[in-house]
Amino acid sequence: MKIGTRIMKTGIAVIITMYLCEILKLEPAIFGAVSAVINMQPSIYLTLKTAKEQIVIHILRVGFGVVFGYLLGGNPLVMGAVTVCIIVLYTRLKLQSGILMGIVAAIFVLSSPANNFLEHALLRSAVIFIGLIVSSLINIIILPPRYGHMFVQKLHEYNEKSAEYFSRAVRDFVRIDDEEIPFPSEKRAELLRLNKECLVLAEYYRSERKSTGDGYDLMNLNDWFIVAERFLNYSVSLVEKANQIYEILPVRLERRIKAGMPPISGEYHNLLNLLNSGAVTIERVNTKLRGLICDKISAEQEEISEELWEKYKDAIEEWQPRLTGSYYIHGLIDISVVAMEISVVGKGRQKAVASKST
Repeated sequence: MKIGTRIMKTGIAVIITMYLCEILKLEPAIFGAVSAVINMQPSIYLTLKTAKEQIVIHILRVGFGVVFGYLLGGNPLVMGAVTVCIIVLYTRLKLQSGILMGIVAAIFVLSSPANNFLEHALLRSAVIFIGLIVSSLINIIILPPRYGHMFVQKLHEYNEKSAEYFSRAVRDFVRIDDEEIPFPSEKRAELLRLNKECLVLAEYYRSERKSTGDGYDLMNLNDWFIVAERFLNYSVSLVEKANQIYEILPVRLERRIKAGMPPISGEYHNLLNLLNSGAVTIERVNTKLRGLICDKISAEQEEISEELWEKYKDAIEEWQPRLTGSYYIHGLIDISVVAMEISVVGKGRQKAVASKST
């Protein structure tokens, strides 16, 4: 298991909280440690947001504990009544994330000794506040997360592998070797994981910007993030189109087997070569766009030439006289589907470029 910065900072927060409670003679320090762990959030914005919520939550739970405990005592019946009140109140205030800690803290306060109940209750509240303050300060001061940089790195990796996956799908379609091509499940799982990581980092980056205004200084921050999200969606479309191409392959192989494995005509080979050229072009122009968005590499953006589709049209007209049966019609449909996927991907890429220019 990889030990990240957040895990290390959580450990440091627990250590400092425990020592502070020991120095200040506040017991039990374990509740301060629990508070520190809960408030160690993945971003500064979430840390500050959680800290504000925890202050409100703590005031409420301590208020319940002190009022009920001071008036009725800390017996099990009172603890049960306070638990019900906290759950109802927190749910109505949409503070569900603090319900568990709220109940624990209220019971913690209610369990204060009857002698000097109020003094003990306030001291126990101080333990929880120490954990809250320590974790917030450590997360802000010690190696604050830079989700902008992390998002860019992950977006770069995801787009690069998505483009490779799409090109591989086209190449697998082009090479008709009369062998079943297995669906690349492991690659698909890896791309799904990368996509989820990109989405999480994008959300953290969005919250990070709210608290610090920090960002990846490629252009105006808001404009860049909009373009980056569209580029992420474009990468998703590469994967989706590749999956659709892979769905064609087993059906095509089955149809060829039933037809007796007829030889591939020169005209059809010409069409396949054009598809391969289209995939190569997609990968090339995608590399330039990725360099511009993720690496700040200026490059003259290349438009996908309409000449390719003119050649494709001419090749179809040349092959069309051979379409004398359902076998050839299905072949035309297959190759048209792949050509359409390449065209859609190309237009999606051009849309990202257009978004970048605006």
